[in-house]
Amino acid sequence: MIVRLLRFEVDGLVSVGRWLLRRPDVPPGAVAVPYAKGQNLLLTVFLVVQVIETVGVELLLRGLGAPEALRVPLLALGVYGTVMVGGMIASGVVRPHVVSDAELRLRLGHYLDVRVPAGLIESTGPVRGYESSLKVDGERLIVPVGSQTNTRVTLREPITVTRPLGRRALVRVIDFYAESPPSTVGRAPSAPGR
Repeated sequence: MIVRLLRFEVDGLVSVGRWLLRRPDVPPGAVAVPYAKGQNLLLTVFLVVQVIETVGVELLLRGLGAPEALRVPLLALGVYGTVMVGGMIASGVVRPHVVSDAELRLRLGHYLDVRVPAGLIESTGPVRGYESSLKVDGERLIVPVGSQTNTRVTLREPITVTRPLGRRALVRVIDFYAESPPSTVGRAPSAPGR
C-alpha cells in the first residue's frame, strides 16, 4: 500500500508537468470527456487556503523568532501540501475520461483508471446520483465528481476494477460524472453489430 501511495505522489507531480506543458493524456483518435470543472472550484479553494496557511505560519514563526529547525520542516510540509493539491487539480485536467473505438476509459485523476472494452457496453444513458466519494455498491461502481454522477454505463458482463488502494471488485454498472453527458452518451462506442 505504501508503494501505491508513493505512486500517487509521483503521478500528481507528473500531472502538474503535463498541465504546465498542456499535454493531456488522450491517445490519438480518442475523444476526451472532461470532468474536472466539477471538482476544481473546491480544490482551488483548498489550494488558496493551503498557500495562505503556509505563508501565514512561516511569517508568524519568523515574527516569534522560532528557530530554523522548527520553521523549515513546517515550511517544507506546507509546500508539499500545496504541490499535492496542485497535482490533484492538474490530474483531473490532464487525465479526462476517454472514448475511443476500442474502449471507454473512465478516470478520476491519477487515482482511478477503468478500461471498459467497447464490445462489453450494453447501454449508456443519463442518471442523477449524489455520492460523497468513490465506492462500489454491489455490482455498481460509483465515480462521483463534486459529489454527483450524471452518466451510467451498463455492461453485458461484469469487469474487474481496481480501486485506488488496490482492492478489486466485479462491476456491471458504472455511474460517473462528465461535464457534457449528452455527448458522452452519444459518443460511447457501440457493440459490434449494433
